[in-house]
Amino acid sequence: MNKNIEIRFTKETDLDQLPWLYRQYHNGDTKIETNVDGMIEKYRQLSKNPDYRFISAMHGDKLVGFCSVVVNHDIVEQQKPIIMLWNLRVHPNYRNKGIGKSIMDFIEKFGKSINVDFIFLGCDSDNQSARHFYNKIGYSEDYGFYKYL
Repeated sequence: MNKNIEIRFTKETDLDQLPWLYRQYHNGDTKIETNVDGMIEKYRQLSKNPDYRFISAMHGDKLVGFCSVVVNHDIVEQQKPIIMLWNLRVHPNYRNKGIGKSIMDFIEKFGKSINVDFIFLGCDSDNQSARHFYNKIGYSEDYGFYKYL
């Protein structure tokens, strides 16, 4: 990975670039606009809860990668936490440079520090490059269900 890339827990100052990063996922063509004030307020609320973590990949002061991490707590079987990942994004100009893998390594290291032994993530079935990436770094593919309410 590029030594000029820093992987860290997200700072509030990173958030002003997050809507821009997400639009890159849609090749700059999305009708979905981010309520920036709402995003910052939600970040402030969630960042007080240790079960919500956000990861930034920074190239200098430019946000080039991001992922949301949610820690769920199993109360039935082993009573160990489980990590669920949402919205892993790496800017198209920064892909295939090891940034996504470095974000995942950072998350796995964090998971081990809180006794996690299972990480779950979702991926669109038609996103072949992401599916290949996750398989390449050791994640097994399974199938799940969802329902819009």
